[in-house]
This record gives sequence, structure tokens and C-alpha cells, in this order.
Amino acid sequence: MKLRKTAKGRYFILLPEDLIRVIKWKEGDEIEAVVGSEASARKEDIILRRK
Repeated sequence: MKLRKTAKGRYFILLPEDLIRVIKWKEGDEIEAVVGSEASARKEDIILRRK
């Protein structure tokens, strides 16, 4: 996955479909971006980290 930038200066990543299927997210789900130091992980959470 690569961090990408739109023409309007917003950032996004494209998640692989198989990852979405495994975590059972669906279109319309609200996804929250949280700084790692502020996150308390739950079973259904995925934490995305920079390599």
C-alpha cells in the first residue's frame, strides 16, 4: 500500500479487497484514524503502521 495525495491535498490509501473481506468491513462503515499512542486495540481493530 502506498500513501497517495489528491489534487485537493487530501491523503488516502487503497486497501486490498481480501483484507476488507477478512476484517468484515463493508461500504458505508465509518473508519477512524487514530495515532498509535492514543489507540486501545480491540479484536476488530486494524492498526496501520509505517514501515
